[in-house]
Amino acid sequence: MRTTDQYSSGAILGIDRDVRSVGSFVYDQRGPRTSPAIEIQGWFDPAPVGQPSTDPFRIGIKSLGLSVPNIEAALDSLISAGCRVLSRSPSVFDTKVASVIDPNDVTLEIVEDEKLPITDTRMHHLRLTITDIETSLPFYENLGFVVLSRGAINDGAFLGITTPVEGEFVRLRLPDEPFELRLVQWIQPTANGKHYKEPFHRGIFRVALGVDDTRSTYEEMCSNGAIFDRPPMQVELSGTPVPDMWITFISDPDSIAYEFVQRPRSAFR
Repeated sequence: MRTTDQYSSGAILGIDRDVRSVGSFVYDQRGPRTSPAIEIQGWFDPAPVGQPSTDPFRIGIKSLGLSVPNIEAALDSLISAGCRVLSRSPSVFDTKVASVIDPNDVTLEIVEDEKLPITDTRMHHLRLTITDIETSLPFYENLGFVVLSRGAINDGAFLGITTPVEGEFVRLRLPDEPFELRLVQWIQPTANGKHYKEPFHRGIFRVALGVDDTRSTYEEMCSNGAIFDRPPMQVELSGTPVPDMWITFISDPDSIAYEFVQRPRSAFR
């Protein structure tokens, strides 16, 4: 699925003028009715800015995790496509895992899952660096995420870090979705900086969540004290099978953007 190349309103992204960009939606082998999607956004006006942050201690979305049936074969393919290996060390999350930097400097974590069919790749997780787990957890639980596990990090080798580190993590997921969010709070060294403020910044900018009805979700959450970035707006996705939909944005305590998209989950199973 891909949007057409034309100018449209940037209001839903907080941009007070028309913008020109093209979005391509990429799925794994499960297809668009089951798989999460990566939205690859090509920005023309405004032009993209900055570089993806590869500093694991900087606040923001740090990596996209993918599971594969054979990690060696996957790494061979990724290296031939221009990726460079950052680490091949196990982590507190996964035993067989490698971190790579793609040709656009986006960090990917490749996790081996021997149960997968030999031709399959699955979207597995996002890892985020946040300021404080206890501050962030109520926000994520209010979005419907449940805690899978919590623990400590005292080895940064999986990030390519050889100096001592200390951190805490929590693994989250939605009740009917195996894709995980991994929130990491760094204590030593302390997490720093901010997430990208521009939607046209290079790197992974936001997370989108499907809801049955964007407007009713917005009203219900507002009545319970949630503060959204902008009210729901109807957005046209010209050139796609979904010509228009209602969208709104809310940010977590670290200003990481979450987009609510009106895509009833019952229609995508």
